[in-house]
Amino acid sequence: MNGMETLFPDIYNLAMFQQRTIAELWTPQGWNFIFRREPNDWEVMALAEFLNMVGHFTGLQAYEDMLWWKGNNRGEFKVHSAYRLMDQSSQESPIWPWKQIWKCRIPHKVSCFIWLLAKEAALTQDNVMKRGITLCSRCFLCGETLETVNHLFLHCKYTQQLWRIFMSLKGISWTMPRRVTETLYSWEEAGDFRDVTSTCTHFPISQQKEDSDK
Repeated sequence: MNGMETLFPDIYNLAMFQQRTIAELWTPQGWNFIFRREPNDWEVMALAEFLNMVGHFTGLQAYEDMLWWKGNNRGEFKVHSAYRLMDQSSQESPIWPWKQIWKCRIPHKVSCFIWLLAKEAALTQDNVMKRGITLCSRCFLCGETLETVNHLFLHCKYTQQLWRIFMSLKGISWTMPRRVTETLYSWEEAGDFRDVTSTCTHFPISQQKEDSDK
C-alpha cells in the first residue's frame, strides 16, 4: 500500500492494516478495506476519490511475476528509451536555488529554515502524517485544505495577504509560483529586497505555527 501512502496520506492513516498487499486485501467480492474509524467530513471527498480510483480494478490474474520497463508501452528495456527519460528529467528539473538560500544577507538560522522549505521537509501536517502520526489534515491558518509547505508558506489566503503587503510596499505586481523552489529560483536576478521579503514572510509564519502547536 505504498502508493496509497503517497497519493492518499490521510486515507492511508485511516487504514487498519497498512502493510497488507493487494492480494491480501482483494476478495472475490471486492476490496476488503478496514478503517480505524469513520472518516471525518473533510476526509470524505478524498476517500470517495480513492475508492473511485481502485474501483476499476478487476482482480488478480494467475500470471508469473515479470519485470516491466516503464520507458515504453511494451515493457521492454531499450537504451534509447532510457536516454529519453533521462533527458526529459534533466529538462524538467529546475536548477537548485542555492544562492537564494545560502548567499542571502539573512541570519543563518533563517537560511536553514528556507532550505527546509525548499526541500519541503518542514514539519507541516502532511510531513508529520507521513511519519505515522494521525492529525486533522487542515491548514492551521485557514482550515480549508491540507497543510503542505507550499500551501502554508505561499498559497494560504492569510499568507497571501502578508505577501501582498510586502510586495505593495515595493510597488511590485507578483504572481506566486507553485512551489517554494520555483519562488526562490525566480528571485535570482531580482535583487536584495526579495531576500528581506523572504525573511519577513516565511520566518514569522513558522514562528506563529510553532506558538500554535505548543
